[in-house]
Amino acid sequence: MSTHDENELPEANNGSQAAADIAENSENAEYHNGQIQYYGRWQDVLKLCCWNTLWTILTLGIFRFWAKTRMRRYIWSNIVIDGDALEYTGRGLELFLGFLIISVIFIPASLLLGFISAQLPPAMQGLQIIVMYAVILFLIFVAIYRATRYRMSRTFWRGIRGKLGGSSFKYALIGFGSFLAAILSLGILMPLSFITLTRYETNNTWIGDHQARFTGTFGPAFKKWILTWLLCLVAIAISGGIIAAAVNFTHSPFYIVPLAFIPYLVIVFGMAWYHVWCFRYQSENTTLAGLQFGSTLATRQYIKLLLRFLLLMVLAGIVFVALLSVTGGFAAFSILANNAASYMPPEQVLAILAPFFILMLLATPVFGILTFVGLTHPMLALHVSSLVYDGDIAELHQNTDAQNVPRTGEGLAEAFDLGGI
Repeated sequence: MSTHDENELPEANNGSQAAADIAENSENAEYHNGQIQYYGRWQDVLKLCCWNTLWTILTLGIFRFWAKTRMRRYIWSNIVIDGDALEYTGRGLELFLGFLIISVIFIPASLLLGFISAQLPPAMQGLQIIVMYAVILFLIFVAIYRATRYRMSRTFWRGIRGKLGGSSFKYALIGFGSFLAAILSLGILMPLSFITLTRYETNNTWIGDHQARFTGTFGPAFKKWILTWLLCLVAIAISGGIIAAAVNFTHSPFYIVPLAFIPYLVIVFGMAWYHVWCFRYQSENTTLAGLQFGSTLATRQYIKLLLRFLLLMVLAGIVFVALLSVTGGFAAFSILANNAASYMPPEQVLAILAPFFILMLLATPVFGILTFVGLTHPMLALHVSSLVYDGDIAELHQNTDAQNVPRTGEGLAEAFDLGGI
């Protein structure tokens, strides 16, 4: 069991913009009994990401299971509740074995499905594709629930274990059904998925011998969502009108087409507002052992985070394009100059092109690291540090009954590469 004291706070907040947002959450939480704190630093996360990525590349992807475990242990150990940090006891080997088990089942099943689809007449090929995507969507919901169950079973606080009961298949049925309802209603019934899935997962969550409860209903969520839905509809209509105007008038100013993307920023900000409302609503309607939770998360914090991330990616993109231009230009100039003088051996061509190809190969891991450090981690920090509670948290006790703990990790989630933490 790890404990944080007040003397650790200045170090955790050293030079981080996210820390300012967390401090703002702390100021807004002064009227509650307690607040959940997060002390993780982006500098530490960046170092860990770089190290994990290096070893994942060197081991051809095998180390990713141990990399995810190391990151979880760091994050869990920096989430502090009433002076004591969470503890994550999962192991990379469990994730790896879970992935192997699912692979043994999933790969033959995929081959069998491909063989069956090849025997179908051409008129039924479209139906086969629809069924395949429906099955994949259903399995993704199963994977999400089973992954959450595994993480809960490996999470401790003051020796108290978390537990997620219920059925992953029932969760998938609820998720699949609510997703179909949202599609058939053109997105109008999207809150149905949020309410039904949150209720099922929360009501099957146990912390020690206490069961959590979610009391939220569809009505308030629908009222908030319909405003966002209408905003998105108007933004898309405006964007379409601008593009249509640019197409119909041959002498339109050059800046007309870029203007068509501005309404989509409105959509992003509108979705951020709705997401923040959903998180606060979920928190405020969740109870556990006499504890009433809440959240101080504000939309402006979310938008500031998104704008910072957008700026980071634009700057990184400019640097990456500049490096590609320099290496590519140098390679092209060298090849043309040598070809004009004499024949150039293939190995010399490869040596000249090597820096260009190395940059191309590094693009995906580098931008993945920037996304995690610049968006995923600070977003998690905002969510966690905004959580507050009223009540006596000392009432939580460990369940003395034996609990069914998963022996292997998130194999199905890894098979679909669902990402996240």
